[in-house]
Amino acid sequence: MSIIPVRRLQFWACREWGFEPVKSYDHIRTIAVGTIGVGGFACSRVWRKIHLYLGLLAGVMFAFSGLSGSALVFYQDIDEYLNPALLTVEPDRDYVPLTEIIATAQKVVSADAKLARLYLPRHSRAAMKVRFTAPENSKDVLLDVIVNPFTAEVLGQRRWGGYLMSFIYKLHYTLVLGEVGKTIVGVIGLLLMCLLLSGLYLWWPGFSKLFQALRFKRSTNRLRFLYDLHKTIGIYAAAVLIVIVFSGIYMIFPHYVKPLIGVVLPFTETIPTGFSMDEGNGKKRINIDEVGRIASDLFPQAKLQRIYFPVSVDGVYHIIMRHLGEIRKTRGSTQLWINPYDGKVLAVQKPQAMRGGDVFIAWMFPLHNGEAFGLSGRIIVFVMGFIPIILYVTGLIVWWRKREARMR
Repeated sequence: MSIIPVRRLQFWACREWGFEPVKSYDHIRTIAVGTIGVGGFACSRVWRKIHLYLGLLAGVMFAFSGLSGSALVFYQDIDEYLNPALLTVEPDRDYVPLTEIIATAQKVVSADAKLARLYLPRHSRAAMKVRFTAPENSKDVLLDVIVNPFTAEVLGQRRWGGYLMSFIYKLHYTLVLGEVGKTIVGVIGLLLMCLLLSGLYLWWPGFSKLFQALRFKRSTNRLRFLYDLHKTIGIYAAAVLIVIVFSGIYMIFPHYVKPLIGVVLPFTETIPTGFSMDEGNGKKRINIDEVGRIASDLFPQAKLQRIYFPVSVDGVYHIIMRHLGEIRKTRGSTQLWINPYDGKVLAVQKPQAMRGGDVFIAWMFPLHNGEAFGLSGRIIVFVMGFIPIILYVTGLIVWWRKREARMR
């Protein structure tokens, strides 16, 4: 195997990284992390270029996604802090009947608005939210009516995407460009995964020098300091960032990712939730209080979180509940599908009956926002949201200084 001449490697190290000229072969070996053969050197150069161009292409979006994602980690808490009069109430003894809450909410929306779902309060001081789909400029928008669950008083209404936290959510998820923006975010997520993996490849020093490479090296050379800062922060944050990016890719492209997961982990077959329209002929739909009672009777230890209303004449009630200890706090894995005419439970999903693939998917969102590990996990993900902009700025400065040096 041929070896790169000392002078050539010395020139390359100065040109590529802006370091002081090396003065000994041992110094060269340190820079190169071992003796570099021609083939290995070429491979490293290719990956270095890939990492560079991916960083320049997707780095800004990575930084933006990180910062917006940090805000969304505490999405509901921030929203309540900014809108206490709208979203919080003084707790009383018992909730008024859900039918009364629904009837009150329907009075303040247009006649063509359709009931979509009901969000139960997430804590004792939280308001209840009734969501409608309403036509606006030839498209449907989501309209939330906020109701005091103890008095049925309407506290206000707002369009989802029209207030700060929901706007940040749409920006983070779709760039406020609908399905096109959602696809763009997914593609950028794939590029970011390549960026992270290429960074890991370029950093890998081999097992013999692993602990040495994990140490941050202080240097009086500013460029060297920024490079080591970029490298050290990147490697310590890589594992968490890869999980966050992968879970985000899944949520954008579930129809592509899920079959790949299914190769390794089995999924529960499609849950049958339909019913014959003959069952509903001439019958009146059961009320929402009866739906809640059926769900609570079946799972008395679970907390009722959401009720999705039938969207068509043959649609069903879809109930979301959460047992203590379930991974996701904001949306449990305990689910029921109920016939809206006779109250028959058509299907049930229990967390303990979920198969490997179902459990893997159930972890995606809680890992993405950190809630899988409680407040500590959310704080970690919140902090991780600032890492991409640090990596982008330090990487950009190092690249620009190198570029200036080459142009002299």
